[in-house]
Amino acid sequence: MKAFCKLCLIFWMFSILLRPAETEGASLTRIRAGYPSPSATFYPLFAAKEAGLLEKYGFDTEMIYVQGVQLIQVHVSGQIDFSTISAVVYLQASVEGADLIQVASSIDNQLMKLMVHPSISGPADLKGKTIAVTRFGSLTDLLVRPLLKKWGLEPMKDVNLIQIGRMPDMALAVSQRKVEGGVISFPTSLNAEKLGVKTLFDFAESDFDIPATTVVISRKYGQTHREAVLRFLKGYIEGTRRLMTDRELGIKALRKYGGVSDRDLLTYTYDLFTTRYIKKIPKVNPKGVANSLSLIAENNPKAKGRRAEEFMDTSFMDELEKTGFIKSVWP
Repeated sequence: MKAFCKLCLIFWMFSILLRPAETEGASLTRIRAGYPSPSATFYPLFAAKEAGLLEKYGFDTEMIYVQGVQLIQVHVSGQIDFSTISAVVYLQASVEGADLIQVASSIDNQLMKLMVHPSISGPADLKGKTIAVTRFGSLTDLLVRPLLKKWGLEPMKDVNLIQIGRMPDMALAVSQRKVEGGVISFPTSLNAEKLGVKTLFDFAESDFDIPATTVVISRKYGQTHREAVLRFLKGYIEGTRRLMTDRELGIKALRKYGGVSDRDLLTYTYDLFTTRYIKKIPKVNPKGVANSLSLIAENNPKAKGRRAEEFMDTSFMDELEKTGFIKSVWP
C-alpha cells in the first residue's frame, strides 16, 4: 500500500512538472497554493480565492490539495509556491534541511481536544488507562505527551498510548470504552460529543501555542519573488477581512473547498472560526514557532537548540504594516 501511495505521488508530481510554476497570461501570474486537508483550518486561503482577491493582486491561482505531509514533499520539490499548513508539519521538514520558512500565521493554536469517556472525571483518573493517538510521532501524539507530563503522568508508563489511525474510529472507540481517551480534532469532536464523549482538555483554549494555520514559502522563493509574496499576502489579508465580514461568502468558500454540504454545520463552523480562532491580522507568532520546535525536539534531536528565527521571516508582514496596507484593510 505504501509503495502504491508513493507511486501515485510520483505520477502526480510528474504531471505538474509538465506545467511551469509561473506563467504570464492575461497579465496574471500563475501560482500554485497548497493545502493539506479540506478543513476550515485553511479558511483564509479558501476565502481569498473564492472572493477573487488573489486575482485582484495579479495571480491566476491553482489550488492544490495534497494530503498531510505529502504537501511539504511537493512544496520542497518546487511544484508549489505557497502552502498553508500546521507549523509542526513544515518545521519537521525544515529541521531536516528543507528550505521552508513561515511568513504568516492565521490560527495560533491547534483545534484539538483530549476527549475522554464519561467515566473519567479528571487527569488523575487517566493513570493506568489508555489514550489513542492517530500515529506515534503525529501531531496528536506530540501534543498529548507534554500534557500528560504537565499533569504528572508519564506517557507509556502511567498512561498507555495506542495508535488508531482515523479520528472517527477513535471517537467511537472512546465512546465504547475500548480506550479511555483520544486526541480528536474538529469537526470529528462534534460527532464525538454526540456519542457522549466529553472534553477533558481543549488545546485551542490553552497556552499551548502551536500554530495550526501558517503560510509557508521556500526561503529562495522569498528572496527571488519578494514582490509576489507581498502581493499574495495582500490578497490573503483582504481575504481574511472578507471572510470575517461576509458570512455567505465564507459559507460558500467552505462548501466548495471544505467538502461540507450541511448548512447547519457550515453555519456553526463559520461562526466558530471567525469569532474564536482566526486572527484578523496573520502575523507570525514567534512563541508558536518556538513551542513547535520544542515539541519536535521530543523525538528529533536535530530540533534541540534551534531558534524560532531560523524558520520564519517577519519582514513581509512588517513591510505591509509600515506601508499602511494592513491599516487600510483593518482601520
